[in-house]
Amino acid sequence: MKKFFLSIALVFALSNLAQAQSTFFGIDPEKFVMLVKQVQKMPRDNAMLIVNQTMKVMAESPKGYRKALELTLPRLGEPTDSLHNEDLYIAVLKHATTSSVLSSSEKARPQALLESALKNSQGTAAADIDYVTPDGKQGNLLNNDNKFTIVYFNDPDCDACAKVKENLDASAAVKQAVETGLMRVVAINPMSNEKLWKKTKMPEWIVNGFNKSQSVNEGGSYDLPTLPVFFVLGRDNTVIVKNEASLKRIEKVVATLMANADKDSKTLVGMMFNK
Repeated sequence: MKKFFLSIALVFALSNLAQAQSTFFGIDPEKFVMLVKQVQKMPRDNAMLIVNQTMKVMAESPKGYRKALELTLPRLGEPTDSLHNEDLYIAVLKHATTSSVLSSSEKARPQALLESALKNSQGTAAADIDYVTPDGKQGNLLNNDNKFTIVYFNDPDCDACAKVKENLDASAAVKQAVETGLMRVVAINPMSNEKLWKKTKMPEWIVNGFNKSQSVNEGGSYDLPTLPVFFVLGRDNTVIVKNEASLKRIEKVVATLMANADKDSKTLVGMMFNK
């Protein structure tokens, strides 16, 4: 199986579409799911090329193409799923909305998902979020003092959020990054439960913000498929990581950022694909 996927990578890296068609023609949807999982171990550009070229070939079989979308889209867009990958999610959605396979009515759903997914996508400028802290001070997410920012979107009325908060407070890697002065952590409650938020304590080293204007939840400035999730912003407020549910992966991202703090955001985004 490993040799099979390595050969696939070679074929598509050379952009030999004719050979790719003979290799992939008739690939079934379950194999496409396996392919998506495997390419996430590769460099981003190679993975994107393979997925796009494979979808072109799969379009020769409309029934299989539709089934592949049915199997992969919910998983690619779900932060808690092992298949989750924002780059590939957007790539598959773009192909679905431009391919001749789907009818106009069939494209409505992937088009809506694509519009949501493109909000604050990796490599773009993050939308600002206004917030108030428990002591009544006003703040804005993008006022970052030239620091990397971990944004922890959470809901105080959420058991999973409470657990992640405990683990975040116990994270030596994140705390150390904050102590160096290169990073800050901003917790944002996008929900409307202000009274409950005021009763909920957050570790002192984390900025505890309530989005009182409801620009996130009601205004839709951010696409949050679930809570809790993390975003990571560069020092220039570029989105480096989007909708990551795993704190362990965030810790890997933090380590990479701390070791490469002198690099620009475009380079850092490219380094995040396999994190």
